Amino acid sequence: MGAEFNHGSNYWRPITYGKDTLIGSKIAARGDAYELYFTEPLVEDILTFQLRYTYIDYDYSGSNGFFGTTTGTPMSMNEAVAAGVGSMVVDKAQDIRAYIRYKF
Repeated sequence: MGAEFNHGSNYWRPITYGKDTLIGSKIAARGDAYELYFTEPLVEDILTFQLRYTYIDYDYSGSNGFFGTTTGTPMSMNEAVAAGVGSMVVDKAQDIRAYIRYKF
């Protein structure tokens, strides 16, 4: 069982853009990311079950943007709405998953 918290400022840039959830990378979030997980071995370390929940509360736009593009410019959610691009940014996101992993 475990819990994880990550916080990124408006200038935060991750070292990788790999996604760890369907909602994006929690490590790339310009805001707060919370994750709770439970892993249960079913057959020693060969067969395991995991239940995982991720919640991301973005403070700024451009969390998954690349360097040199306008999508990476930090803009608060209020600024994005005022600029008319509020429908193009995500304010909050959630991901829940359950899986069984087999190691061979």
